[in-house]
Amino acid sequence: MGLFKRDKQEQPDKVPDRLALAQERMAQAQQMREQGMQIHAQIMHVQQQAMESIAQAYMPAGETAEGQMPQLQMYQAMQAAASDQLSAGGQHTQAQGSMSWARQVLAILAPAEPGFVKRCSCAVCGAPKKLPTITAYVYCDYCASLIDYDLRRACEGDTTPGPEYAAIVNGTNARAKAVVAAGDRDAYRDLQKTVYEAYVRYVPMAVSHRARNDPGYVRAYVDYMAEAAVVRAFDPTAQALDAEMTQRVMGLRYVGYMLSPTVDPESFWPLVELTEKQIEVYEALYRSANLADLDPDRSEHVVGKFAWSGFCQGWLGMLPADAAQQLLERTGLVNEYVPVHTDDGQPRHCGGCGGDITALPDAKALICEGCGRMIDVDSAELRCANCGGSMALPVGVDNIACPYCEARVTRVGIL
Repeated sequence: MGLFKRDKQEQPDKVPDRLALAQERMAQAQQMREQGMQIHAQIMHVQQQAMESIAQAYMPAGETAEGQMPQLQMYQAMQAAASDQLSAGGQHTQAQGSMSWARQVLAILAPAEPGFVKRCSCAVCGAPKKLPTITAYVYCDYCASLIDYDLRRACEGDTTPGPEYAAIVNGTNARAKAVVAAGDRDAYRDLQKTVYEAYVRYVPMAVSHRARNDPGYVRAYVDYMAEAAVVRAFDPTAQALDAEMTQRVMGLRYVGYMLSPTVDPESFWPLVELTEKQIEVYEALYRSANLADLDPDRSEHVVGKFAWSGFCQGWLGMLPADAAQQLLERTGLVNEYVPVHTDDGQPRHCGGCGGDITALPDAKALICEGCGRMIDVDSAELRCANCGGSMALPVGVDNIACPYCEARVTRVGIL
């Protein structure tokens, strides 16, 4: 019997052991399957974040000529591609998978240390940025024009659309598809206004902080974005690029450990080239439609920056470090920060929220970082006759509730 010879006296005791071992192995296999499902779900969530970030940049409402959200189209394409292409053969290193999505992105970007602000200058008045900013939207300290968009600031917050917004978009898809097919621009425009109103309401961190307390700004923003949606949805070139984008996403290859997959750069750069073309086409469409006249931020000079920032938010965390740095350099998003300069400024108080603001010499207006209102800093502050608090009023406002005691204050005194 050789090696297969067993002691009969041992067999009764060994049978329970073998059964216990088999049961233990079955339990381990089930646990591994469950862990695999969790990992797959995590991967899908990361990919969804990527595509939503891209879509928010230059088509926040997510419309297409077919009436479907491009982020959902791309997400579905990525799901199909990932099912076939994700590899579990890589090594799980400290550099990959050990940080959250946001921390992965922030680790790649240059740090924004306290007391520093992104280096940029106003395209309208030419003034350099000096005062600190706490949001991704960087406004001029002298004329309140939108100067730039800070990718690092954007990555510090969550701009992922919630279920309320998704439900509204999904509820308009069928109707949007029908009106585009019928060539009804007015109906499509009305649908997009509904979608963008929901965007401002349910995804507030993805829009300028000016939308917090300025109904006029919100109305102008919604009208502008809805018109941009119409321009894209009814343009054959834009439609073709949307379809090609889906195919490019499906063609991406993934490598590495399943918990933290990375995109193969060779399959990724064609996607970047297509995005460059897409942004160029969109900018040309907006110019031909004179959309700059509708934009409350007059942000024509940073439309491309918005698009690339959203693109990078979605993909930096899924690229190897060298490819991620190359992407930042290629898109002009390598951050550079300079010290905040407030020594020559005068302290003021926002008439909207009561927060401290700084008026630099020769400044006319600025955007309050606390409440988003455009504040007139060219005029003297008013003093509330009820509580004695002083404040600078918002631009174009002559009557406001005192932010300290809610008494009515006007430029000629107390009502």
